[in-house]
Amino acid sequence: MEINSFVKQIGELDDGISDVVTGIIPLLPVIVTSSFEATIPYIHANVKMLVPCPKAIPGTEKLFTTFSLCVWLTIGLVLLLTTAVFWCAGNGPYRSVCNETHTYQSLSNCFHNIWAVFVGVSLPLQPTNSCLRLFFFLYVCFCFAISTLFQAFFVSYLVEPKYGKKLESLDEILDSDVVYGYHPVIYYAQDTFSCSECTYFTEHKRLKEDCSDIRKCVERMITKRDIATVLPPVFANYVARELGTVDVSKIICSLYEVALSGGITVLFKKGNPLLERFNFLMRRYLEAGLLEMFWTELQHRASLRGRGRFTEAAGDMCFAFSISYLMPAFVVLLVGTVLG
Repeated sequence: MEINSFVKQIGELDDGISDVVTGIIPLLPVIVTSSFEATIPYIHANVKMLVPCPKAIPGTEKLFTTFSLCVWLTIGLVLLLTTAVFWCAGNGPYRSVCNETHTYQSLSNCFHNIWAVFVGVSLPLQPTNSCLRLFFFLYVCFCFAISTLFQAFFVSYLVEPKYGKKLESLDEILDSDVVYGYHPVIYYAQDTFSCSECTYFTEHKRLKEDCSDIRKCVERMITKRDIATVLPPVFANYVARELGTVDVSKIICSLYEVALSGGITVLFKKGNPLLERFNFLMRRYLEAGLLEMFWTELQHRASLRGRGRFTEAAGDMCFAFSISYLMPAFVVLLVGTVLG
């Protein structure tokens, strides 16, 4: 509801032109004055900062981020140190005692053998010395453990995509590329109602974009994922269903804090005899569960209207196994071929 329209409707109610005002009317002491009376709240709504959920990480990036940078560096260090150990055993002053074959006398052959074990390929010749054979067995166990973990993560990423970091605080929103879409009603509530919760929005003035048309802002949040705004999550979920979103929780997220919380009511003129009757019927209506039934039907019809429409959420449910997912395998093959 726009501020001008809200003020106009309140004025008409005060002048007796209208008998009742409905809509998004919060139950606040400033509204329920000596001139107006409110019914019992029929909806209890929470207002939160809604942010776009993190996007799915591309397939190639997911594979390379399976392990952290420290783990990848440790794996590389293990490969180099193992290569040096075998090369020293084949070329050191005690190589005659070790009685190793000529295979381990070349640095390139040593690295080739170590790399083959790491990618799961068998070797033509194994070390002959008992100490090196024990060291070789430990290295094989290490490669087996790393390979098992990598394959487990790889399969899990194919089943459930991995997502980036979720925005969880106002500072993270300000540091990201997401802009804040403000609605004039929020600042009107802050300046007029002087509610303690409204101070939550003061910091948002550092970056803001007009979000008077909240529906367009929600659609932009779902499609472009570059805007955050303060809204009731229930409205955003409804718009997402109309756009054909399969899983709303993967598109629209929110901060943990509740910015505003209160009941939505209907406003009458002071002394209106219909107030008590309206409250009686409203209680029966709520106790019978009719509100939940109508809301469920409304969401179902929205889902039917949005069926077949393209959204990113539908794309997260399944994907085509393309050449990009095999890129790491080709990179490993190319590196092994060049070094070999």
